[in-house]
Amino acid sequence: MSAARPWVLVTGGAKRLGRAVSLHAAACGWNVAIHYASSQNDAESAAQACVAHGAQAITVAGELPAVAERLVDEAAARAQAPIRALVNCAAIFEHDVVDDFKPETADRHMHVNAYAPVLLARALLRQLPKDATGAVVNFLDFKLAQPYPDHFAYTLSKYALAGATELLARELAPRLRVNAVAPGYILPAPGQADADFARLHDDTPLARGATPEDVAAAALYLLEAPTVTGQTIYVDAGLRFRSRDRDFAFS
Repeated sequence: MSAARPWVLVTGGAKRLGRAVSLHAAACGWNVAIHYASSQNDAESAAQACVAHGAQAITVAGELPAVAERLVDEAAARAQAPIRALVNCAAIFEHDVVDDFKPETADRHMHVNAYAPVLLARALLRQLPKDATGAVVNFLDFKLAQPYPDHFAYTLSKYALAGATELLARELAPRLRVNAVAPGYILPAPGQADADFARLHDDTPLARGATPEDVAAAALYLLEAPTVTGQTIYVDAGLRFRSRDRDFAFS
């Protein structure tokens, strides 16, 4: 990384895996624009933590996909510098199965989880300086390699994003590299008991679970690997090698 820190925009960068990416980017020499929808306090806290790593940090708000067309330009204006990279962490994750599948549920997931990242990648390219290149990292899910029926609409949207990742990598080269990470079972569900999470988290072929820091490190590798595009890194400790009938919430 050069002495002049480049800027990365992290959608959903205030909480959970997005926060881990924001902080790791700051620690690795990036300035960070942290996007949030409604978690302003969490976003400000994440920004302060990034500053503690020596980075500049700003926050930008808005519901996706409504703000997708203008979010990159807004972040660049606030940063007073071009945005050179984008990490699409923001997503919705509602439970359904095929028996209660509804088109409106699929639409919500598709608009946030698949369409918004495409619009944001396009916006990133449009504001890049003519002589600059950039990078995009999309967030997929390990279950795409070994699908189970829970979160049916969510899973459809992540399959769409996986396809979009390769399409964008082909179409936007050489100006943009586009890759993805596919996290495994990384964080507990809200309200989940610590002991229950620990039992499930470490039950992997590697006998340990991946951490938010592991996922963030993979995302930063993809941001900074100049000859890697159209690739997906699974950060799942091998969970995709095991077939599941239900989601972890039902284990």
